[in-house]
Amino acid sequence: MCGPARRARRRTEERRCCDPGAAPGGSLLRVGEGISRRSFVRAGGALGLLALVPRARLEELLAASARAAGTGGGHFLTAHELDTLRAVCGRLVPGPPDDPDPGAREAHVPEAIDLLLGAFRVSPPMIHAGGPFSRRAGGKRDDFTHFVRLDRHAALGWRIRLEGTRGKRQREFAGPVRGLQQIYREGLAHLDSRAAGHFAALPGPAQDAILSDQSDDQVQELVGVALSNTLEAMYGPPEYGGNRGLVGWKYTHWPGDRQPRGYTDAQVSGLDAGGPGFKLDAKALRGMERFLPALAGVRPSRERFWLRSRGLRGR
Repeated sequence: MCGPARRARRRTEERRCCDPGAAPGGSLLRVGEGISRRSFVRAGGALGLLALVPRARLEELLAASARAAGTGGGHFLTAHELDTLRAVCGRLVPGPPDDPDPGAREAHVPEAIDLLLGAFRVSPPMIHAGGPFSRRAGGKRDDFTHFVRLDRHAALGWRIRLEGTRGKRQREFAGPVRGLQQIYREGLAHLDSRAAGHFAALPGPAQDAILSDQSDDQVQELVGVALSNTLEAMYGPPEYGGNRGLVGWKYTHWPGDRQPRGYTDAQVSGLDAGGPGFKLDAKALRGMERFLPALAGVRPSRERFWLRSRGLRGR
C-alpha cells in the first residue's frame, strides 16, 4: 500500500475508533440535536479545530447548535429530563434555602452529568481532561480543556459504560450491560411516573420520600449512579462542566490544583492561615452522633482497652 493510501486509511480508522458509526470522510466534529452553542464553542476551543473549519461550515454548526439550545434540552437529556435531574441532584447535595452553601444546582452538576452522557457527540469525547496545568495556579493556558483522544479500547470501554452493549456482538464480550444513558433515561421517567408526571414539581420532603424508598429497585439504581456522578461533578475540576465558579472547592476550603506555582516551604511545614477550624454546637454534635454512632466514641471493656475511640467530644 502506498504512503498516501496508508495515511488515508489510518485517518479513517482513527475516526471510527472514536465514532464507529461515522461514515468515511465524515466530519470529526458532529453537532446536532442536543448540542448547545456553549458546548460546541467549548469543545471546539478544547480541540483547537475552530480555526480549521471552513467559515461556511462553522456558521452551519453554530446555527444547528443554536436551534438545539432553543429547545431547552441538554446534550443528551431532554428539557424535561434535565429538570427532573436538577431536582434529584438538588436533594443529594442541597443548596439554598435548605443549606447556606451552594449545592449541586448552583454548581451546574446536572449539566455536567448531561455532558458526560453525551460525551461522544464531540471528538475527542469529553472524557479525560488534558494536562498538566490549568490557569488557576500560574499555568500559561488551561491544558485541562484540551481533552485527550481515546484509543480504540478506551473508546469501546467508555461507549459500553455510557451507551451499554445494545445487543452489539462486539460489546457483549463480557455479557450485556445497561449503560448510564439507559439508567438515567428510564430512571428519570420512573421518578416522574411516581410523581404524577412531574417529579421536579413536588416539594422537597416528597422528593426525599421517593428517593429514599428502598423497596423501589429502579429508584435506587438511579440514586446510586446519580450520587456518584453528582459528587464527581460537584468537587471535580470545572473543565468537566460542574463545580461552577469553584463553589465546591470554596466552601470546603480545598485549594484545588496548585501546580505549577505549588507551595512555599513555609506553607508546607506550617499551619494554614485562617483555616476554617472544626466547630459544632451541641445540637449539631448530638445529631451527628445519632447519624454515625461511632463519632460519639467507644468505651470498651478493660480487657479490650485497645478498642477505645475518643470520638468528636474527645472522650
